[in-house]
Amino acid sequence: MTGDDVEQPTSDAARALFALNNMSQGLAMFDGSARLTLCNSRYLEMYRLTPSQVKPGCSLREILELKVRVGSFFGDIDQVLDSVRAEVARGVVSRTLDEWIDDRIIAVVRSPTGGGAWISTHDDVTEHAKAARELDHTKNFLGSVIDHVPAAIFVKDAVNFRYVLVNKNAEEYLGHTRAELIGHTAQELYSSDIARIIAESDALVLNTRAQQTYESAPLHRPNDDSQMISGRKLVVPAPNGEPEFLLSIVEDVTERARTAKQLSYQAHHDALTGLANRVLFTERIGEALARLKRYGDRFSVMLIDLDRFKQVNDSLGHPVGDMLLKAAAAKLKDSVRENDVVSRLGGDEFAILQACDGDQREAGIALGNRILDVFAQTFDIGAQKVVTGASMGIAFAPDHGSTAEDLMKAADLALYRAKSGGRNQFSIFETAMEAEAHSRHALEINLRQALRQSEFEMHYQSLFNIATQRPCGAEALIRWRQPLSGIVSPAQFIPLAEETGLIVPLGEWVLRTACADAQNWPANIKVAINVSPVQFRKGDLVETVANALIDSGLPPERLELEITESVLLHNNDDNLAILGALKSLGVSIVLDDFGTGYSSLSYLKMFPFDKIKIDRSFVTDLSERPDCAAIVCAIINLARTLNIVTTAEGIETREQLLLLRAAGCSIAQGYLFSRPVPAAELVLDAAEIGGEKAA
Repeated sequence: MTGDDVEQPTSDAARALFALNNMSQGLAMFDGSARLTLCNSRYLEMYRLTPSQVKPGCSLREILELKVRVGSFFGDIDQVLDSVRAEVARGVVSRTLDEWIDDRIIAVVRSPTGGGAWISTHDDVTEHAKAARELDHTKNFLGSVIDHVPAAIFVKDAVNFRYVLVNKNAEEYLGHTRAELIGHTAQELYSSDIARIIAESDALVLNTRAQQTYESAPLHRPNDDSQMISGRKLVVPAPNGEPEFLLSIVEDVTERARTAKQLSYQAHHDALTGLANRVLFTERIGEALARLKRYGDRFSVMLIDLDRFKQVNDSLGHPVGDMLLKAAAAKLKDSVRENDVVSRLGGDEFAILQACDGDQREAGIALGNRILDVFAQTFDIGAQKVVTGASMGIAFAPDHGSTAEDLMKAADLALYRAKSGGRNQFSIFETAMEAEAHSRHALEINLRQALRQSEFEMHYQSLFNIATQRPCGAEALIRWRQPLSGIVSPAQFIPLAEETGLIVPLGEWVLRTACADAQNWPANIKVAINVSPVQFRKGDLVETVANALIDSGLPPERLELEITESVLLHNNDDNLAILGALKSLGVSIVLDDFGTGYSSLSYLKMFPFDKIKIDRSFVTDLSERPDCAAIVCAIINLARTLNIVTTAEGIETREQLLLLRAAGCSIAQGYLFSRPVPAAELVLDAAEIGGEKAA
């Protein structure tokens, strides 16, 4: 028999019962005494009850007790009974949710029928209720997330422009509570001016369908400080593609903008002095070049180095050096006009961009002289009085360049000329300086190649003992013989070698070669070698000297190392330690060019020199100037008192020799005896001194 062939009830009562039992809902009827009068099979099935257990006449309490026994009810029976009676007594339909049956959720609707009786329907709404709860949870979750987003978020209906959603930050930003905003328009909440601006912004986004973005826009509130905001406004379309909502996101970026401003300042300014740094200075030159091109506004670029800054830093310490830099920066700022730019490029190097509204050259010279005068004065740095100076290079735009790079290069070449010319002066760029720079560059390349290809050779100039009239040593003098151009003067390549650091490998070669040559000389003949200050700073001088002595076999007492006072001006403590280590090897330390420095006498107290060499400038004028004779005599007497040997260099006449002999000088050197010659031509066994044959 098929479902279509199921026998249908024929009587009205049977048809009614059939309909009840085939309901999707459970149904139960109770009389005024809370006793069951009727229930369908779906009701019994829902609560795991049987017809034999539940019959008409059973009380609601009995039914609840049965439910407890079968595990379909876990509540308080008395509480439920009281609740049901109260609901029925009120005569209104009541609705509850039961969650007691196997995690199922049953919606119960009780409808009073009069006289305390009621009908209850029981509907399994588990899936619907769970979906609704999940939806509520999702809404609550999204609402919580939106509320915690560190930006103001608000949504408006794209048709009537009423607010439909706002988060907590939006309440603060818009100045209204959620209750005040939802369902209202900007025209209802704000003044006509503000409402008009908002309406124009909304219309722009709607008409263009393009996202509107604003970054770091100022927002001024009447009751607090201004703040910086960034935001976006965009259209959220409906499924049909038409605008449905307007979404706005606004973020307070005040701190971010402040931090960005601070970082930008730090990226463009010197931390120590507060001046513009190299990056900003280059930008300012670019701006000045643009003005020059558009309006013809000429300007000048100056590069400034502090003279003797390293000496101050080394002798007085970095804190004093930093204070000197700040004081120098302040003096430079005071020396220029407000529309000029002062920059610290690094170290002790400063720069000025001078705007010119008159004669450019005259203005540049005037500023250069003003700065020279300022830096010629003593700086009061704490308890210290510091003397420095300034060397400057000046370039004019557009005469000397049309780019920042060209102008800086021209000013740098002019600065090099000022420094090499004796410092404490300024130079204006000339085209010849560029040729000189190219020549120096070419010379440097050739110098490096000469080191690789062994183009250097040693010459020696004899030293004579004035008392015995015999050779006692020879000074090692390097010569560079280029294959094509011949001998290159040391005055040309030694300063460049010091500037580039090539003096370190070159000096090592001199030490090794001279020691090896001297090992072949008579045992009483010493070799004197000049040592550059750069070798103290950049080379391992003590190890280099020790290795040269070991490899050559030359006794240390036959080696003299000549230094100038500049060694003691830089890194005093470190260099004195190096000198002490060299002396402990057994070599002699000679102070060269004595008398020319402003503090030469103090150096004799700083270190126990074995010998001092009287500068040739005093010897040259010895017979013509009484003051030179007096200075030479004073030096010799001072040395004798301190048990220091004296050498006079640059002797060219017999008269000079006789005066030095009379003054008690120990060693003589000069063209009167011998010019520098290769080692093979050096005569060391006997010589003629001033026309007299040695005995």
